[in-house]
Amino acid sequence: MPKTIINRKVRMRERGQFTIPAEIRQHLGIKGDSILQVLSVGGAMVVIPEETMVNELGRQIEYGMKKENMNLEELLSCLREGSHEYEAD
Repeated sequence: MPKTIINRKVRMRERGQFTIPAEIRQHLGIKGDSILQVLSVGGAMVVIPEETMVNELGRQIEYGMKKENMNLEELLSCLREGSHEYEAD
């Protein structure tokens, strides 16, 4: 699936507020009550809708479970026992 790039300028207000253009809100499914994660990466600001983060986490867990041929019961059991290892980036 090709990545969609929408480029719009916005004005920062006195209190650090700006409006996310409607086209971008619609594209990302951002609504009035959405929670957003705001990251500073180098000289850029990245805003990620929380739902997107939750969905991505779910996909990563599902991928890991399939890779290890593990069902939900086994995953929960391993997490309870603490028998898992952490990998550093």
